Amino acid sequence: MILAFAMSFSSCKKVHSDYPSIPTSETEQTTQTSGNEIIPEEKSLEITIASPLSYETCQYLAKLYYAKSEGLLGDGVTGDNVDLAFLDSVDIPFVLNVYSTSETGCNTTALNQWKSSGDMPDIFLTDSFDQVVSESFAAPITEYLAENPLLSADRIYSGLLSSFCADGKQYGIPYQTSAAVLFCDMEVLRSGGISSVSFRQTRSSLLQMLSELEKLNEETQTVLPFYLAGNMMPYLPGAMFNSEYLSASDPEKRKEQAYRDSMSYVESIIRAGYSYESLTDEQATELFSGVSPLLSRKVGVWSGTTDDLMIYDNYMPHTLCLMQFPGLREDEYSSPLLISYPLLVSSSCQHPKEACDLACFMAFDEDALLLTSRLQPRQGYLPSVSSPSVWKSYVKAQKYGDFLEQYQPLMSRAIMIPAVSGSSEYAKDQEYVKEYIESLNIKKVRESDSTEPTKRS
Repeated sequence: MILAFAMSFSSCKKVHSDYPSIPTSETEQTTQTSGNEIIPEEKSLEITIASPLSYETCQYLAKLYYAKSEGLLGDGVTGDNVDLAFLDSVDIPFVLNVYSTSETGCNTTALNQWKSSGDMPDIFLTDSFDQVVSESFAAPITEYLAENPLLSADRIYSGLLSSFCADGKQYGIPYQTSAAVLFCDMEVLRSGGISSVSFRQTRSSLLQMLSELEKLNEETQTVLPFYLAGNMMPYLPGAMFNSEYLSASDPEKRKEQAYRDSMSYVESIIRAGYSYESLTDEQATELFSGVSPLLSRKVGVWSGTTDDLMIYDNYMPHTLCLMQFPGLREDEYSSPLLISYPLLVSSSCQHPKEACDLACFMAFDEDALLLTSRLQPRQGYLPSVSSPSVWKSYVKAQKYGDFLEQYQPLMSRAIMIPAVSGSSEYAKDQEYVKEYIESLNIKKVRESDSTEPTKRS
């Protein structure tokens, strides 16, 4: 079995080491003889993965990969129930190194450091796809995916895969995906008489919710109904009108009705005094006293992505709630707005096909995803495959899984947002929205009168 695997799985980096040699068609021709004993020339296989997964989890995944490729799993054995003692006994014929990254992967700074020290990983998760590709850290993998059975259209979400193409070539393999949502603090909402909220929101229901919260501020600024309404752009066109991603950096896209209506909606929230952009510097200082607004427990609703779930959960573990980005109609789901983080193969990898196959296994194989969820469950992420068993294990088991699993039947119409860091397009979009809102110059001012209490105008 080792012989068969070594012939099909070449290393991504060949280095001298003390690991025992793996006989191959090459080493069979170059042996040393000592008496009657034939000693194969030493040669080692080595692969390095950079991801948020622990060394232990990566080792078990590599062992599962080898065991499945050799047909060593018994009937009915899956990643959800495979005996770890069995995996411990599997001897993979390559050395596995693991570099630790942040939850969303590494950036070009880390890659430059690894490159300078000669320690470039062969497979890496990144949050800087555009930069990584433009600076030639990653190798195109289109030709290696053509015959991979894990990429069948009936089991993976093609939209996730196509979002990691550049210049007509496939570079990335979608590994983990988060969704853009509205967060709310039920403690703040209950103070405004709102006892519960629906996950399915419309733009009218959201405005009504913010209006109820604003009533708490009739005498003195007590709460902030919505934090930074501008952060809802550029997600709103997709949510409300099922539109593709509309880039503000493109003047023609800004002319589209979906974009103009979405911007008008954001402006209406600010003009009504519901958002942080409505406050003067004095009001903001008085209300939050230098504390981050999102951690102050004085904000009702804000937009964000589910990969930040546990940050907010640390501060409001029993009152944090999720809602979809608002659509147009009552009781309808808006399109999922997704941000995906890919695995890439290093351009310095000597055998990119083998590295690509391993990366695809980690991202798309059902047993690999079940095992990952079992060993190292991660909060706020959606899988890249449609398997019900994976969704049940990978999503339902999460603390906020009841919210996240509602995306499962909607994934076929998901809209990808290029929000990973390093996206020049997304950065320009954010800058445009910021400058536009600042140009509105909408600030709520206070009027003082010697005979009346201070009121908000």
